[in-house]
Amino acid sequence: MEHKPHGLLLVDKPRGVSSHAVVATVLRTLSPGRQPRGAPRYRCGHAGTLDPLATGLLLVLCGSATRLATFLLGHDKTYRATVSFGVSTDTLDADGEPDARAAVTASPDGLASALAGFRGELLQVPPVISALKRDGVPLYKRARRGEEPPASPARAVRIDSLELAGVRWGVPGPAGATVHEVDLVVACSAGTYVRALARDLALALGTVGHLSALRRERIGPFEVARALPADMMRDARAVVGAVIPSASALPEAPAVPLTAGEAADLRRGLPPGADLTQRATEAAAPEDPAGLLRLLDPDGSLVAIARMEADGAGARRLRTPAVFPSTPTSD
Repeated sequence: MEHKPHGLLLVDKPRGVSSHAVVATVLRTLSPGRQPRGAPRYRCGHAGTLDPLATGLLLVLCGSATRLATFLLGHDKTYRATVSFGVSTDTLDADGEPDARAAVTASPDGLASALAGFRGELLQVPPVISALKRDGVPLYKRARRGEEPPASPARAVRIDSLELAGVRWGVPGPAGATVHEVDLVVACSAGTYVRALARDLALALGTVGHLSALRRERIGPFEVARALPADMMRDARAVVGAVIPSASALPEAPAVPLTAGEAADLRRGLPPGADLTQRATEAAAPEDPAGLLRLLDPDGSLVAIARMEADGAGARRLRTPAVFPSTPTSD
């Protein structure tokens, strides 16, 4: 492929496939074969993993857009989840091994009051097996090596909306089992573990439970309805056509137009000038003056992600933590 795209790709990840495998498939599609010796390396990444059990929206970053990962990780998210009660697992989801069983004595009427206790800001203990790192090593890798993963401290999360979408309570299940499960729609802050929510909801109902299905429907402004179906990931034409330009990856960040000279200076590593700093200050959202800004060249391409920061003397300066090449050729 002569011209590789640089931008954001929305993918509808299938169940049973890791986020890493999705990224690898997209990379092979966009950069097949061996790259020429000495050519800048073309890369792909993602902005927030999904467990293999989960389906739904995965943000894949192509080429120089991998520099956007840090800025995309903080988006709020919406999930559709199924929680099964009566059995817990060591991973808190259906991919784990059962590690406890308990009777389900609560009635469906108790669900509404139990759910109310999980709305708003709360402290949540992350799953023992997760992508969180200790000493630079993800906890799930420690578990695969047979190590006893260290307990993670509780951390603050926020659940904006938690609603019942379906209830199957005391109905016959496979092999003569009795099923107690609910479907939930969860809108939450970044860093919220729906697996941990399933664990804690079960405990609030006086039993144990686990997450049996999960689908991510939204990340910030991006909806899974706009995502590329998984079966199209090997279609180069479809993938290239679905890539969103880097300039549109953070639509909530105010845009600041640059002159050709300002764009060239920033790309050469020069600091923003006084005129640009003043325009950026005026463009910043009044309710969030230290928020992100998109600096765009005259063609509308992304030159840099910027933010206003105070220096030691109390003055405000424009910082550019990520700068993008004019004709992207590497990450």
